[in-house]
Amino acid sequence: MWGWIAFLGGTSALLLWMSRAQPFPEIGSRWAWVMLCFAGVLAMSTNSPRITSEETPVVFAGCMGALGVMIGAIHDRRNQDVILAPFAGMWFVAATVSILTEGWSGYSTTEQWFGFFVATTVVLLELFLFWKGLVIGVQGRSWSQAALRQLDRGLIDGERGAISMFEKSWSVDESWLDAMSHSALIRIHEYNGNQSAAQKHRNQLERLGGENIVEGAWLSKIDACLTRLGKRDSEEE
Repeated sequence: MWGWIAFLGGTSALLLWMSRAQPFPEIGSRWAWVMLCFAGVLAMSTNSPRITSEETPVVFAGCMGALGVMIGAIHDRRNQDVILAPFAGMWFVAATVSILTEGWSGYSTTEQWFGFFVATTVVLLELFLFWKGLVIGVQGRSWSQAALRQLDRGLIDGERGAISMFEKSWSVDESWLDAMSHSALIRIHEYNGNQSAAQKHRNQLERLGGENIVEGAWLSKIDACLTRLGKRDSEEE
């Protein structure tokens, strides 16, 4: 039991810490808190007069792991989060291997081969999730989406502000994404009165082809957010 408590608590704490570096940190942190709470409940149950079944952490980890992999894959496809799926995969793999090894000696040869195939499949799936999520990492599109959300909220400066996130939304293969980021930063810096920074990004944008290569809908969205912020600032004054 304590092995499961340490495993679930440790991986959840690591997920909570790593989620802070994600464009949308709330996705991974919610799952981390759920698993941390469950690990805490398991720890308290060790002192309970009623013995907790050994299968409880296995079943919970397997169900939450499978669900987390599916939801994490959806968020990964939406360019929102890349670490939920690998961590949920660890919970699912641990539960699967635990279930398979529990009655291994009583399996027939065919069942053992089938169990070995299942275990190998889930381990390879986990390796793929780690490679895609932690090796490739966060894509520029993710930071661009998060930056637009922060701008819409009125959060411009700071580590989690729109400027910081737009400055991370570059892509070697997608120059159009760079142009969108530069065009947004030009407008934001001009809104802040930082003309030197705006000129710097204007020069970078000109090298990519100028503002003509940026979609009008994107520019309109940035202008609308800044206009709304300007009205709110004037009302507060």
